[in-house]
Amino acid sequence: MKSFLKKLQRLYHEAIDSIFPRRCLMCHTPLSQGESDICIRCYMSLPFTRWHGQHGNSMERIFWAQIPIQRANALLHYYGGDESRNIVLALKYRSRPRVGINFGRIMAADLSGTDFFDGIDAIVPIPLSQRRQCHRGYNQSELLAMGVSKTTGIEVLLNAVERIKNNPSQTHLTEEGRKENVKDIFHTINPAQIRGKHLLLIDDVLTTGATVLSCAQELVNAADVRISILTLFIAGSHGSGPTVHK
Repeated sequence: MKSFLKKLQRLYHEAIDSIFPRRCLMCHTPLSQGESDICIRCYMSLPFTRWHGQHGNSMERIFWAQIPIQRANALLHYYGGDESRNIVLALKYRSRPRVGINFGRIMAADLSGTDFFDGIDAIVPIPLSQRRQCHRGYNQSELLAMGVSKTTGIEVLLNAVERIKNNPSQTHLTEEGRKENVKDIFHTINPAQIRGKHLLLIDDVLTTGATVLSCAQELVNAADVRISILTLFIAGSHGSGPTVHK
């Protein structure tokens, strides 16, 4: 029965694809059966960081001496002129929630065979403001977290922390402006639930690290947690060590 249902499902998707071809987010060519979001050729050209959770990578050093950071990793570099930016644009602005789950799985698979997830008690997606989530219909970081959870089996906590201010977009702010913009915008909901645990914070793009740092500091101060961080993209250059954002 299961094999029959799978066959029907495959035939259904093949029929839909023949009428409304799924196209690669990057090169816009029709996707083949088995390809999701981007074609194999474009996947091979993605700007992978290739850190694979390596200790002391440049993203991890951003948070040294600021929070009890355990590990940090990003799957891809973000370059404004590169076609790979269409991945995050589709996820955030073009109502493509499946992109988040699929790339969450890829983020986890990239760390397969490493000790990155060892000892992590729960995954916490960086929350959106209620206004922005209602407008978008979903939280893209939550979708990435779901994809990571499906691969690792680690629980996703959606009630650990909330965003209590509808702060303006960070896009056109300076580094100092970003820090001020995200100051005191998060609130820990139930400190007892997470006290002393090792939490993995997940976000879509890390630029200066101001938003993730603000969320992490709130959780650390409220519940004495340890923090690891995982993002889909990292933008900019972060090679100067722990004093970058002081």
